[in-house]
Amino acid sequence: MSQTLILDTDVSQRVDSTSSQIHNQEREVSQRRQKQREASMPVSRSSILAAILSTLLLRVASRTSFVLLGFYLGERFASATIVALVLEAFYISELVLAPIVGSLSDHQGRKPFLLSAPLVGSVAALCLAGAVLLFPLPRAASFDARLVVLLLTVLVGRLLEGAATALNAPASLGYITEATSSSDKLRARVMTAFEVATVGGLALAIPFGGEVSSLLGTWGFFVVIALHVFNAMLIACFLKESAQCAPQANAHHSLTESLSLLRHKRIFTFLPAWLSINALVGAWLTLSTIMLTYPKAAAALRHPGQLLYGGFSKGEATLLIGGFGLLFLLGMGLWTLVLPRLRRTTVMFIGLGGLSVSIAGLTLINGLAETLVQVPASSKPLLLLLLPLVVLGILTLSGFTPASLTHMAAIAEMLPGKRGAVMGLYSVVLGVGQLMGASLGGLCVDLGGFYGLMGFSVAMGLVSLGSVLYIRQNGHDPNEPAASRCGFNPGR
Repeated sequence: MSQTLILDTDVSQRVDSTSSQIHNQEREVSQRRQKQREASMPVSRSSILAAILSTLLLRVASRTSFVLLGFYLGERFASATIVALVLEAFYISELVLAPIVGSLSDHQGRKPFLLSAPLVGSVAALCLAGAVLLFPLPRAASFDARLVVLLLTVLVGRLLEGAATALNAPASLGYITEATSSSDKLRARVMTAFEVATVGGLALAIPFGGEVSSLLGTWGFFVVIALHVFNAMLIACFLKESAQCAPQANAHHSLTESLSLLRHKRIFTFLPAWLSINALVGAWLTLSTIMLTYPKAAAALRHPGQLLYGGFSKGEATLLIGGFGLLFLLGMGLWTLVLPRLRRTTVMFIGLGGLSVSIAGLTLINGLAETLVQVPASSKPLLLLLLPLVVLGILTLSGFTPASLTHMAAIAEMLPGKRGAVMGLYSVVLGVGQLMGASLGGLCVDLGGFYGLMGFSVAMGLVSLGSVLYIRQNGHDPNEPAASRCGFNPGR
């Protein structure tokens, strides 16, 4: 029985037209980048380094403030809801302002926003310091005027801290995207360094904040102020504006412009992957300390037989979280050596493979015993085998975030004059991911303990995998060879 293949000429013409448009768009990007090599204002490596260090200092300062405030509120308020609402108010101002700042920085330059961020952060830390020093022992049981003033002052401080992050992240990303537009290799390394600064600031500031709290108590907020002052001096002295500004725009137009970018197909199809990974990392960083330090007696009643649920001291828990952060940073550093040579979606697939290895290893470790002391001798060889697998998984997973950021930078390159607006979505996705990880991940922990967190991680990994598969199959990875986009070179 013979079969006849009928080709629709209209479909063929549409495919050829779409392919031609893609080639033309990427050819224009290539020509623009060649002109930038010849005519753009040079930006020194010291300016790029200053932008990355500024992000690191801001993240360390804000997370240290978070730790200090968390200890203060947690020791004085029985209601976890009040504590959580005040602490998470940070994300409200960040999510609202980041898209506006990203677009405005395209029109007004990056440096004014980068310089404003630590200044606003200093005011925020001063508000928090004043609140905790004026009300060292609030009477949380009685809801009076003093308690209202305290909570409102802390709330204002947290909103200002969120605003400081919103001023920094999109402007910094727009700056380094612009400054590295002439070199894919340099861009991959700089974007990885930015992610190292961001994740490192979030992870390593937890033990740093704990040490500051143990040494200085609530006076530690003045350490936060000192970090912000140093940050402002760094930007003022070492960062040079990267390019001429586009025509002026107002805040309403900037917000509309940023939100309209969500309709861009390459951004829209990638957001689920990036959001899921941010939610996963946010859940691990936020919930792990709470979960590990849960009283073992209560943990045994809620979810018995779980090694990684309850029973650890604060020092042990922060040491483990710090170790996770260091592994993640080391992995991103190693990925800088190979990221420019690999297709970005390939790196993402490898990262998701590392995630699956980590989840499998941690799940098996969690079921070995109730506590470390109770691990039977027969299970210790398995434990020693699983630990290196978890380390390997984390090192591999760490490549996903710099590949994602480089992917967004490549998309931004195709939208001239909108680099800040595109990269402003970074703060939005990071903030929404952190909130989603803390809320949905926390619910999963309540339902299943550490196994619940691993279940949440599996769900986020599957969502991310679906998004990356769609990007790969539909050629939404910009600046990739046409052959690989059409499926002729899938192994690149």
